[in-house]
Amino acid sequence: MAAMAVTATLAGCGGGGDKGDAAGEGAPASAAAAGKAVRPELTVGAVRSDFREAVSAAGTGRLQFVDMGDSVHPCRVYGMSQAEDSLEPKAVEPIRNTLKEQGWQETGELPVEEPDAFGWVLEKNQWQLFLAAGETPEGPWIVFDASGEACGVPLPSHPPASEMAPPERPTPPALR
Repeated sequence: MAAMAVTATLAGCGGGGDKGDAAGEGAPASAAAAGKAVRPELTVGAVRSDFREAVSAAGTGRLQFVDMGDSVHPCRVYGMSQAEDSLEPKAVEPIRNTLKEQGWQETGELPVEEPDAFGWVLEKNQWQLFLAAGETPEGPWIVFDASGEACGVPLPSHPPASEMAPPERPTPPALR
């Protein structure tokens, strides 16, 4: 069932066209006035830019962003890159290194059930990223699934029902 969800998601893949807002804008005045070190909000465009740069550095293939519609939290970015060759952790190392250079901090490994799938959890400015890689019926894929608490847009006052029970994260076992 999870594989069908991933297949359905793959069918809806499209290139995300936002090239703007690659950097977050300023800190709240009250925090700045208090002399606290405040990190700028991380925008959806900045997260997409980080992913594009990481995929470009690795040369793994074209990055596609999946439009999950209005039913999802506005601070969520889901991207996928199909690799030409079979994936190994060493092949994803350039992506991890580029993300770390951009300020993403690795907080642990993503638990996986399949021997040929792997992944990591990274965080940056109130965002959490699940970086996963593994084989699918369509070939090897690298999946980026990030969500954050602050992204430069107003958040809904009441989360939609889909946020109460979000869709399954595309961890490597779901890639099969």
